[in-house]
Formats: sequence, C-alpha cells, structure tokens
Amino acid sequence: MRADSLSLLLVNADADERALFARVQAGDRESFRIIFRLHMRSVYWAAFGVLQSRADSEEVMQDAFMTMWDKRMSIELVGESTLPWLVTTARYLALNRRRAEERRRRDPLDPNAELLDRALGPENAAVANEARQHIEEVMAGMPLVDQEIFWLCLVGDLSYKQAARQLGISHGSVRNRLSRLKARLRSELSLLKGD
Repeated sequence: MRADSLSLLLVNADADERALFARVQAGDRESFRIIFRLHMRSVYWAAFGVLQSRADSEEVMQDAFMTMWDKRMSIELVGESTLPWLVTTARYLALNRRRAEERRRRDPLDPNAELLDRALGPENAAVANEARQHIEEVMAGMPLVDQEIFWLCLVGDLSYKQAARQLGISHGSVRNRLSRLKARLRSELSLLKGD
C-alpha cells in the first residue's frame, strides 16, 4: 500500500473508528493495522509513563494491541475510539509488569511470587476489566474537558501544569476538575463493589 493511500485511510479511520473496529471484530487484519498505526504512539507513551523503559514500553504496546485482537469480540467501545480501551489496557499491563519486576528485585529466588501472580491473575483481571469498562462508561458521559484531563493526568501521568498547558486552561481549573472527577470515580467504583 502506498504512503499517500495509507494517509487517506488513517484520516478516514479517525473519522469513523467505530465502523473500522467493527471490521476488526469481523477479523479484518488490515483494519486492525490501521488502528495500530492510528494509536501506536499514544499507547506506547501510556506504557512509557509507567515503565520509563523503551524496550519494556514497546513490548507492552504490542501486548495491548494483541490483547485487543484476541478479545476483539468481547470489547464494547464506549465512545467512538478504541484509544481509551487501548491506553487503559496498556497502563494495566505496564503496572503489572512493574509490580512483577519489583517483586523479582526484592526476592529473585522466591518461586512462589510468580506462582501467586498466576494463581490470582484471572480473577484480578476479570475485576480490573469490569472496573475499566465501568470507568469508561462513566467517562463517556463526562464533559470533553474532564475526559481529556482524565487521560492526561490519571492515565498519562502529566502534572496539572502540563495538562493545563496542553488544554489551554488554568492550573487551578485542572486541579479542581480532577479533584471532582476522582471523587466521582471513587463513588462509582464503591457502587460497583457494593459498598
């Protein structure tokens, strides 16, 4: 495929990514490649924000996309883009990788640490998946600026000042909106747990 054709596809994909993802769910690998090209940098940077390692972040980025491909039939998009799902998945994978690495550094000879991870993995993954989907649903109903603050500060680990500069609003506005957003998410997750 020529570069100019690819650019045109990427522009069109950005405009109607929900339809593009429907083709991915039907097994269309070319549509999957387009989504990969659309979001690979953002997914990489989400992982890098946690891991601070190029090699590990590249692996997590690839793992996030492979997870999307493997689970494509069960994924329900909230909004029009696959990016929230991909970034959340990459961040979750990166945090798991960082925790595993920290455990290995604490006690590299303890074989039970890895076994415990595997034993708790599916249940924790199911709980995390349910929480992630609920958070995505809540965020889809929030004002666009709050959604952007969520992705920049909570997922992307930007400071209030960096997010404010990127969004063109005040530092105080980012801080206040994020405080309200965190309270809302805590409340929603408490309801989800049945507290």
